Amino acid sequence: MYYDAAGGGAPALALTVLFLAVLTPIGEEFLFPGVITNALLRYGPLVGVLGGSAVSALFHGINIILAAAFVVGVIAAEVMRRSGSIWPAVAVHSVNNLALPLLVLITGTSGPV
Repeated sequence: MYYDAAGGGAPALALTVLFLAVLTPIGEEFLFPGVITNALLRYGPLVGVLGGSAVSALFHGINIILAAAFVVGVIAAEVMRRSGSIWPAVAVHSVNNLALPLLVLITGTSGPV
């Protein structure tokens, strides 16, 4: 999907960035750390952060990104917990999600080598 967007010109790239690095992180961070992690924090920070991150990772499916989704979830949940705001978690998620489209854009790769 990312490779197709990279080959689709500026409009496809702009839409990919909008959805992947702006709208998706806002929605997911408000749901997972914002609701689930906060609900689990009553059982302590370890349960809240790891539990919310596990739910978030499983939401992404049991596939190749499961471990990465869990790690990003832990970082985002902990940043949210320490800052008291969901917006730093959105920023963490956005930076993570921008990595692949930027790699495709920089390298000019239009598909797996």
